[in-house]
Amino acid sequence: MNESLPGLLRVRINESGPWLEGAGFTLQVFDATVRTEKKSFGIYVEKEGRGFYLTVWNSGEVQVSTIDYEVDPSPSEKHLSNVHADQLRTEFEDLVDWVSGSSGQS
Repeated sequence: MNESLPGLLRVRINESGPWLEGAGFTLQVFDATVRTEKKSFGIYVEKEGRGFYLTVWNSGEVQVSTIDYEVDPSPSEKHLSNVHADQLRTEFEDLVDWVSGSSGQS
């Protein structure tokens, strides 16, 4: 069905994390791939008052929470099912663009 989304996101963070941190982004990783049956991997990314949580599960589910602290302190949430590698990559890139201010609301 789909590749291991937790593994794919981990690789993506390992590849892009140093660049993001160098560009002023704050990153926090949440890894639950060992402790639980429904394995997940997530990241919180923030820069200048905007942030997102992106959590992926080995079931193909993705949870996205975006927040712009200057506009509304309540996060905007969306849940996606049956996500594939290309969708995850696009979602991550779009979220990074939004946090950096180079695109509209996610």
